[in-house]
Amino acid sequence: MPDPLPRIHLPAPWPAALALVLLLVAAAGCSAGPAASTTPSPTPQSSVEEVAEHGEGEFVATGAMGNDRQYHVMVTLPDGRVLTAGGRGKGVGGHRALVHTSAEIYDPSTGEWTFTGDLAEGRRKHLMAVLPDGSVFAAGGTDLSGFEAIRSSEIWDPDSGTWSTVGPIDTAREKAAWAALPDGRIVLTGGVDTKKLRRLSSVEIFDPQTGQWAEAAPMGVERTLHTATTLEDGRVLVAGGGKLDGPHLDSAEVYDPQSDSWADAGTMAEGRVLHTATVLGDGRVLIVGGSGGKRSAEIWDPQDSSWSSAGMTGQKRAEHAAVLLADGRVLVTGGLGVRNSAEIFDPATTSWKTAPDMVEARYRHAAVLLPDGRVLIAGGNGEEEALSESELFVP
Repeated sequence: MPDPLPRIHLPAPWPAALALVLLLVAAAGCSAGPAASTTPSPTPQSSVEEVAEHGEGEFVATGAMGNDRQYHVMVTLPDGRVLTAGGRGKGVGGHRALVHTSAEIYDPSTGEWTFTGDLAEGRRKHLMAVLPDGSVFAAGGTDLSGFEAIRSSEIWDPDSGTWSTVGPIDTAREKAAWAALPDGRIVLTGGVDTKKLRRLSSVEIFDPQTGQWAEAAPMGVERTLHTATTLEDGRVLVAGGGKLDGPHLDSAEVYDPQSDSWADAGTMAEGRVLHTATVLGDGRVLIVGGSGGKRSAEIWDPQDSSWSSAGMTGQKRAEHAAVLLADGRVLVTGGLGVRNSAEIFDPATTSWKTAPDMVEARYRHAAVLLPDGRVLIAGGNGEEEALSESELFVP
């Protein structure tokens, strides 16, 4: 799921091998300046004057996905391409929305998307992570009805472009949060048991070596719509959660995979759901926004489990996206509020700056950092319908 060398959370932490690749790319970028775009550039959506006024970069259109998607996930592959899979499309008969089985790959060198193998099962609001061997793991989510959580898990092979089924999640759950551990295992926390209609404190861990899930120590409280973030030391911070219409939890706790135990991580200034959590370059975690019209942001320090203010965003945001840039700042885009707006947080000054507007207004979208320092933003909900449009933020 923030300094000169990047650490990324999408919502998803990255495997160690991929992190090393990005570390080397970022180090080169720090000495040589921002990398030039290799994507054939469509007509920029911001004029030179607008870019100069903001001084933060620009958003430009790039190739559209083959399918409209929201509630999807994107991950950057070791070779720099981006994989997306699943998600909800536009409404079809009876105003129900298609849940995709399709998956697509974006190539930054051409600016185009191409289809790859289909998922075994259509899913949205699922987890997806790159494993240490370069394959991609997808699991959970909800089905077409939106009321039934999915237990199945599958892995995409980059060589064959096909998905294969692995062990299922023990408890079907939606509105859960997940994080990838440095050793490649995946931690799945909380959510709602759609069979028994109850919130969960339970935790499961997927081991790619065995292809199976195993029960882990439960959290101290039941959580849904929360965040789970892998820290630099390999622990996992979970923060917030609760019902969409409240109450929202202001508590946080930390999971230690070495001891399989949880510890209190202090109290946020506000309860939050549908917020973002981003690991900064110095290891601290930036929390932004949340449902209920929140503009506040705050930072958690792993050294003493303390929380401090990170100022106020210019716009209220929930179901937005946050990406750590190569220079250590954080780009926050869209969300419920002003959907086409973007802002940048500078941890060195604990301040926010307005970025140029995005090409498309969107929330429930996905965004990832590319190896050359640009950010790919795709899909989401535009004017009450899923989008296929993609764009790049060019710092």
